[in-house]
Amino acid sequence: MKSFAAGARRLPPHHITIRVPWHDDGWTGHVCSRPLDNTSCLILPRIGGGRRDDVEVRCAGQRLDELDQSDLPPCMAERVSFMAPFELTRTMTHPYKDIFPETHGHIAPTRFAQPAYSAACVPFRWMLRGKIEGNVREGEIGIAERLKIGWIPDREPDIRNRQGDEVDTAWAQESENQLALLDTFFGAVRPEESLCFFYAKRTPLSEQSRRVIIGVGRVLSVGESTEYENDVENPPLRCALWERNVGHSVRPGFEDGFLFPYQEALALAEREGLDPEEFVAFAPDECFDAYSYGSEHLSHDGAVASLVTCAAALHRIRGRIEGPWDEALAWVDRQLNRLWKARGAFPGLGSALSAFGYEWGFQHGSLLAYEIELLRERQGDADPWAVVDSVMDDPSKLGGPVADLLKEGLRTGWKRLAHERRALLKLLARCSVSEEQALRIYDTTARAEAGIEAGDAELLDNPYVLFEADRHTANPIAFGSVDRGMFPDEGVREQFPMTGPSLVEDPADARRVRALVVDLLEEAARSGHTLLPRNWVIQRARERALQPPCPLGENILDASEESFGSLVVVSATRTGEPAYQVDRLTECRRIIRREVLGRVKGKRHSADLYWRGLVDEGIAEPLPLDPEERELEERARCEKAAALEQLFGSRLCTLIGPAGTGKTTLLRMLCSIPAVADKGLLLLAPTGKARVRLEEQTEMRGSGQTLAEFLIRRQRYDGETGAYYPNPKAPRSDEYRTVIVDECSMLTEEQLAALIDSLRNVERLVLVGDPRQLPPIGAGRPFVDIVRELAPGNIDADFPRSAPGYAELMIPRRQQGDARADVLLASHFSGRPLDPGADAVLDEGAEGLDERLRLVQWNHPQELQERLVTELVQALDLAGPDDELGFEESLGGARYGDIPWAFFWNRFGDNPGAADSADDWQMLSPVRAGLVGVDALNRLVQARFRGKVRELAERQGWGRKVPRPIGPQTLLYGDKVINVINQRRRDVWPRPDGEAYLANGDIGIVVGQYKGRNFKGLPRKLEVEFAGQLGPKYGFYASEFGDEGRNPLELAYCLTVHKTQGSEFDVTFVVLTNPCWLLSRELLYTALTRHQDRLIILHQGPLAEYRRFANDEHSEIARRMTNLFEDPLPRETIVDAQQRFLEEGLVHRTERGELVRSKSELVIADKLYARGIDYAYEQPLTLSSGRTKYPDFTIVDDALGVTFYWEHLGMLDDPGYRARWYAKRTEYLKCGISPHENGGGAEGTLIETRDEPGGGLDAAMIGSVIDSVILG
Repeated sequence: MKSFAAGARRLPPHHITIRVPWHDDGWTGHVCSRPLDNTSCLILPRIGGGRRDDVEVRCAGQRLDELDQSDLPPCMAERVSFMAPFELTRTMTHPYKDIFPETHGHIAPTRFAQPAYSAACVPFRWMLRGKIEGNVREGEIGIAERLKIGWIPDREPDIRNRQGDEVDTAWAQESENQLALLDTFFGAVRPEESLCFFYAKRTPLSEQSRRVIIGVGRVLSVGESTEYENDVENPPLRCALWERNVGHSVRPGFEDGFLFPYQEALALAEREGLDPEEFVAFAPDECFDAYSYGSEHLSHDGAVASLVTCAAALHRIRGRIEGPWDEALAWVDRQLNRLWKARGAFPGLGSALSAFGYEWGFQHGSLLAYEIELLRERQGDADPWAVVDSVMDDPSKLGGPVADLLKEGLRTGWKRLAHERRALLKLLARCSVSEEQALRIYDTTARAEAGIEAGDAELLDNPYVLFEADRHTANPIAFGSVDRGMFPDEGVREQFPMTGPSLVEDPADARRVRALVVDLLEEAARSGHTLLPRNWVIQRARERALQPPCPLGENILDASEESFGSLVVVSATRTGEPAYQVDRLTECRRIIRREVLGRVKGKRHSADLYWRGLVDEGIAEPLPLDPEERELEERARCEKAAALEQLFGSRLCTLIGPAGTGKTTLLRMLCSIPAVADKGLLLLAPTGKARVRLEEQTEMRGSGQTLAEFLIRRQRYDGETGAYYPNPKAPRSDEYRTVIVDECSMLTEEQLAALIDSLRNVERLVLVGDPRQLPPIGAGRPFVDIVRELAPGNIDADFPRSAPGYAELMIPRRQQGDARADVLLASHFSGRPLDPGADAVLDEGAEGLDERLRLVQWNHPQELQERLVTELVQALDLAGPDDELGFEESLGGARYGDIPWAFFWNRFGDNPGAADSADDWQMLSPVRAGLVGVDALNRLVQARFRGKVRELAERQGWGRKVPRPIGPQTLLYGDKVINVINQRRRDVWPRPDGEAYLANGDIGIVVGQYKGRNFKGLPRKLEVEFAGQLGPKYGFYASEFGDEGRNPLELAYCLTVHKTQGSEFDVTFVVLTNPCWLLSRELLYTALTRHQDRLIILHQGPLAEYRRFANDEHSEIARRMTNLFEDPLPRETIVDAQQRFLEEGLVHRTERGELVRSKSELVIADKLYARGIDYAYEQPLTLSSGRTKYPDFTIVDDALGVTFYWEHLGMLDDPGYRARWYAKRTEYLKCGISPHENGGGAEGTLIETRDEPGGGLDAAMIGSVIDSVILG
């Protein structure tokens, strides 16, 4: 930059982060080669709202400089061409020119040139008035005051819309104000000195919301400002373009910077079935704010942390993907050597000074630190603390406005500061902490409010307590921030040595080891583990990108365990290997174990009730006349009666079973018993949708709450962090005697422990769910572990499946019959022994098996989209693919005359409310990205069926009757949406009976605003009626949606499987893609059990190829390490050439090493193996009829020329199971496979064995069969 604008401030050097959208061909100045496949870029509002798919498809792969200006894609404004080797020009039109013509109409389109290998950067945070001016009511000062930038609010124009109403714009408008801020920002980005970090908000490599580093280079140039041209002389308002070109050093050869080979990683992951996330360099979590707002400053410490992360990713890539990665690593090493020195010893000086000055209202610590840095440079790298002392003694040494900020009280306080308090400030300054973090630690009142019990002395004795004690706050101090403070560059350590108790010299210092173990355990908890075996901790520590490395091994950990205290609890695996668990999860384990084991042993509730009579009365229908249906219904009522007795009598009882078996019907029967209903009854569920369903099916509307709603009032849920926690100091609820919790498979250990801790005087705790569904997002799988603990040992052979504290329903009776193809297909992925009829569902010839299941194969993504529209038209009974009005009626819309769009009303009078139809149908996909992902399918549906309403929303002037499209997904009037944040809302009418609270996962329909005759002005907000709260309309404004933060609403025509857990829909359309690294047995089971009436599966490739996901090695539940009731036993398994560890107690592993489905199959396999007989497990067998079967075991005797097919049978006393086995047996007979008792058949010999009637297997009988039939 040649010069600074008036009012700009010169800052010390910073690095710059530059946000770019995902691109499929290297950001080289071309349109994506497959634009429709790229849905990751749509998260950015300018692309999501402005991409014209037809234009981009037409221009796919073309150079941007060869396109007409009218064809330029919106991603060009988002720096998509930063690797273009040629100059690009755009014509920039001020976004307010047409919206506010009175103030901006004179601003002319302006040419903007972007040189080769550059990015047009915009620091959006620095242009937001809320960030510039701060918030006086909240005591927050803005950028302008914090840095004493010459921002003059009176220069900003009074902006009015076309109707003459004053508009409060969120952005800086006037050129001098803009340039003062922009020159300050870009002036800190120094060519040849600063680095530039390119990052993306969303990529197809990961489903996480973390920022992904795309590449890194050096800044070579920073462009000058450009002012908008004007149509008039002496314009009343001048405006500057916010964009500044930042030239960088990254070139295709990667000699001076590099890009990660993410496109190649995706291709490799697809070929080999890998998780592409292993190749990703995520931006450090502690630098999240720096990787936000388009472009932002990144400190030296943040740049070091980012480069260390990049180096770790490059090491993982090297050897897997071809490229100059050794050269890239050498470049990273050179930059790290330079940046460690630039970072210095005290990167948190400004934050520490602000924390000190808080009592005097001093919030300019960063500015003071900048000025001190300039003084140090002039004085030859003097000790910064000596400079602080000097300027506190004589502020005139600073000069300018900064000197005036050092008031006498502040200076006196500094001089009188106690030694220990000063030492704490110096410790904080050694770490790159924010002002908020520094204040939370330094100020004793703020420390206590944050629940941090450590005193100054403890913090000084162990600096890593800064991380350990702060890790549960909303903006925690990261382990890496403290670690880099303790281990800066060697030269820095020598220049500014740490002394006293805070000194950490040894990389294996016990304080560092403990903190690292805590960090690894917290990271593991986010992945589902509640503890880690010691060797896992060692491996993860060695993979962690630390400088210097922390050389963990058994000896170091042995020596360090004494210092763990209560923070890390040492437990063990079942082999005796030490394992580690963080303190809070140990406490959760203690609470849950004590409650479960104590209640199961406790005194049971007794009642003189006829349980079968209560079931008959609750069902209120006679037994069917058909003999088979009658026998099945009789069994269903029998198991319900046994379950009801357990639910009533047990102090704690689990109620499990797949969808359609009548769990909530049984709960209604329980709730109707006077001894339960009259003594205080609480219904809870983890999501709003599950709460509503529980209320409806128990006929207790208004009696339920979400877990978050219940616990936030009892001080055991933090709405800001989303954390659930026990709190023994908070009051407990004692007004409920029976507590029923539905969808318990979604509960983490923290959630369940917090709930148990919040209750008192509960007589009956009922935990309901399906343990075969996806495990919770978070730590543990408590429901699965509780069910395992309470289930009898021979449960698979029992009927009814009932025991103290345990009740299981097995017989689906929704729409009658357990022979439904959809039920059989879902059972395939249940982890239980296979039903004999499951083969038929997976067979390619099973298309017409059942009207409730439709299978649609597709091979290419474009084909999927065409077939999906066809299936929607058929299932929703539309007139055709252009029937927008019929589609809107399927969402609860109402026709009115010959108007070509539907009207959406909330519930009032006899109108049921549009959201009453929100659950009528739902599309599901396992992934977000790509043409088969949630984002693309939502976009497809909206584009196909909401065209007329979009035209209505984009009308200009008073003809617009609905809100403009809002947010990155351009939400429209009548759209189906999902709320994604637990939140209280103020803008709601009519007021709900209880609290105006929305739970994450609540689904609704946009029912407003709509401009009718009496509506004044123009619609400006979305009004949403939610299915769980019919009637109230919740208002959402465009300002709540943007580039940063989490948008409160998303389109919900299609949802990820995880987001539908806890919900049920009449009809579901399940999209399955293969290969897909996210697929697991539990994900498929969950997806296939979300419907009530019809299931339409659109599967890529043959459906039979998904069969492998039914095996234990694809179990997500079994991958989690927990110790709720017993120590874990992880065993290594190779899956698709990848190493996985599975909990041995959750799988059946044979002596030969493979995984089978049941204990009985385990016995058979081991007996065969012990006799030296080679066998194949569930090997496909194509019969002469063309149908495919999967016998349990196939044994080929080449010498005799005989093939044995062994089928082991379980529930032959179940009439449905028995009938399906006989049908399968008949197929074997017809195709020449006969029982060994009959001498076998021409095509093979059938061996049939079965469990004993009372449960279990006669192992001696199995040995006898092998000896007499196979070996005899």
